[in-house]
Amino acid sequence: MKLLIFEDEPLAQERIIQIIKSKRKDWDVLGTAQSVSEAINLLQQFPDVDLLICDIHLADGDCFKVFEQEDFQIPIIFLTAYDQHALESFNHYCIDYVLKPLQESRLLQAFEKYEQLCLNEQNAEVNPLMVQAVLDKLSQNGYKKRFLTKAGSKMLFKDINEIAYFYAEDKIVFLKEIGTSKKYIINFSLDELEKKMLNPSQFYRINRSIIINVEALIEMKTYHNGRLKLFVKSSDDLDLIVARERVGQFKDWINQ
Repeated sequence: MKLLIFEDEPLAQERIIQIIKSKRKDWDVLGTAQSVSEAINLLQQFPDVDLLICDIHLADGDCFKVFEQEDFQIPIIFLTAYDQHALESFNHYCIDYVLKPLQESRLLQAFEKYEQLCLNEQNAEVNPLMVQAVLDKLSQNGYKKRFLTKAGSKMLFKDINEIAYFYAEDKIVFLKEIGTSKKYIINFSLDELEKKMLNPSQFYRINRSIIINVEALIEMKTYHNGRLKLFVKSSDDLDLIVARERVGQFKDWINQ
C-alpha cells in the first residue's frame, strides 16, 4: 500500500510517519510535501498512490489548490485544526476528517475506515451516511460553552455567546463582555483558546493579543498600513486592529 503525506509542520509529519511505521508496517510512504507546489509535483511523480494524508493548510495555501490542477481520484485523509472545511473536503474523495491536535488512536481509526471502504471493496466512493456521521461528530467537538472567570473576589460563569473578545495584557488574559465595559480574568493563554477551546468558525485571532467573536462584530474600517480596525458590541477604548499579514485571511474567514 503506497501513500503520500502533505503536512507543513515537520514534527507533525514525523509523528504521522512514526505511527505508520509502528502500526502499518506494510504501508510505504513514497514522499512528503510541505507546500502546494511540492504536493503537485509528488502527485505527478506518483499518480498511482493508494492514499493521501493531507493537512488542509500547507505552507503556501490550502491543499484544495492541489486538487484543482487535475482530477486526482485518490482517497484522502484530511488533517486540520479547523472544522470549517469539512463539507468542501468531501468534494475530494475524503475518507475521513481528523482534527488536530493529532491523536494516534484517531488517526488509526481513519486508517481502519480507509481499509474497510477501499481495500476491501476497491471502491473510493464515500457513502452519504458516512459524511453525515463525520459532520455530526464535528458538531460535538468539545469547544467550550462557558468560562469560569474572576472579577475581584467573585467567581462567575460567562457563556461563550456573552463574550465580545479575549485579549492579553501583561501576561494576563481577559475576556470582554458584550454590551458592557466589564472584563474578567481567565486562566488560559490565547494559544490555548485559539487551538483547543474556541470554535474557529466563530472566533478569530486578529493579532498576537486579541481573539474576537464574529457575533459581536458591528463593522470594520480600513486602518493605517493596510490593516483593519474592528468595532464590536462592547464599551471600551481598546483598539481592535487586524494585523496586516492576517487581513486577507480574516476577510476570507468573515466571508465564509
